[in-house]
Amino acid sequence: MAFNSYLFLFAFLPLTLIAYYWVALTRLHRLRLPLLIALTIVFYANAALRYLPLLLASIVFNYLVARSIARAESGRQKNILRFGVAANVALLIFYKYAGFIFDNVQTVFGTHAAVPQILLPLAISFYTFQQIAFLVDTSRGLVKPADPVTYASSILFFPYIISGPITLYREIGSQLEERPDSRTAPGNILVGLVIFSLGLFKKTVIADSFALWVDPTFDHLTGGGSIGFLGAWAITAAFLLQMYFDFSGYSDMAIGLARMLGIALPLNFYSPIRCSSIIDWWRRWHMTLGRFVYAYIFHPISVPLMRWAVSKNLGRRSVLIAGTLLPTFTAMLIIGIWHGGNWTFFVFGALHGIYMVINESWRMAMRNKRKGRPVTWLQIARGNILTILAILFALAPFRAADMTTTGRIWKGMVGASGLGNGIDTWPALQPLGGYALFAMVTFGFAFAYMMPNTEQFMTRFEPALEWTKWRGVSPALLRFEWLPSLGWAAAIGAVLLIAIAFVGRGGNTIFVYFGF
Repeated sequence: MAFNSYLFLFAFLPLTLIAYYWVALTRLHRLRLPLLIALTIVFYANAALRYLPLLLASIVFNYLVARSIARAESGRQKNILRFGVAANVALLIFYKYAGFIFDNVQTVFGTHAAVPQILLPLAISFYTFQQIAFLVDTSRGLVKPADPVTYASSILFFPYIISGPITLYREIGSQLEERPDSRTAPGNILVGLVIFSLGLFKKTVIADSFALWVDPTFDHLTGGGSIGFLGAWAITAAFLLQMYFDFSGYSDMAIGLARMLGIALPLNFYSPIRCSSIIDWWRRWHMTLGRFVYAYIFHPISVPLMRWAVSKNLGRRSVLIAGTLLPTFTAMLIIGIWHGGNWTFFVFGALHGIYMVINESWRMAMRNKRKGRPVTWLQIARGNILTILAILFALAPFRAADMTTTGRIWKGMVGASGLGNGIDTWPALQPLGGYALFAMVTFGFAFAYMMPNTEQFMTRFEPALEWTKWRGVSPALLRFEWLPSLGWAAAIGAVLLIAIAFVGRGGNTIFVYFGF
């Protein structure tokens, strides 16, 4: 059941809000979390009933492992933790990468056995990472032994069960245990509805419109077609904007839905197109994935390597390589591979790893030279342009079906297939024609640079956890804020009606990150 479906908008969501607050604000309030669990099971089962037992078994397993860690002596905790993390990773590898590994092993040995078709369970990447974080935090003493109902509801929470954000139990558990207040509930519902409406508009009106160009173009390239210089850059930019507004819209909808239930979620998307470097990009794009990778992958790799390099007196440069650059590249490679079992994601991750290593090295080299000097707007603009161009180049393998298709896009990007756009006459793009794509790309970038993001628009109402850290970061060129007034009510109402109307347009309605 997708957020952008009539079933969700007109049945599941209103009935859920009525049932939840009817229970939460009465003597039945102790049943509110079991109710949320039951509703989320219905929500998940509607989309992937066959994988519901796997999801429930994963929750039970990880809860029991966490209890064992909490009760064990310090010497045994690490062994139990290793077992729990290994089991989660093994499950993820089996479902997400078994077919890919089997296929490549056959290629190496020249065999031709049938490759097993293993369907990816919906949301397994997200709920697996959440639970790995829970196990590690339990071993570190960051969370106390969890109540089983609270823990289950922290995973089985429909606003983020499908595509994140990747939440931490220590930031969600206490909120779930707190009973809603009848005085704040109406305000939470209103603020959440505004945030949700903006997200739905981004998805159905903007992102799905870009898909009308992106999907047939990449189908053409997968089928062996070529594309010119202008077309290659324009269609890759169109895919960036499709994914940008698609993921931004989903993140808004998740935050809005949780807020309607009185829960504040962490930021997951913060205007990455306005970044100044690739490091800054990854601070703003899929923020909770980046947070997970830093805390649970980068840091455990970096610290021992840095200590080893220092103990061997290898010098400052070697310490930088061992403690920062190597773990950074590894972390970005894992982020790329996390998206799926395909060489395209491996290349995507490797490219971003190279970008990050270059950026880190440049930053270290320039640290002393720029000491005390303010960064100029020209340096920020230059960094932004170079970053966006690098991201567009790396997006080719991310969207392409295989590396052969990636090669056709890169061939177009370097001008080896001619300078024209090569897409203006395709029947799939009529009646507007391919040239309208350039106008849409211009509009998309202008919107992303100039308009306040949803959290900035809702800044008066603390739209996300730790909002104070981001409140003044990267302000938009146009600044305005939402207030509960008749004028804004009419404007948001119009936005919601247009967004709902575009749901009926059909086309590519699947969220990009549903596939991961």
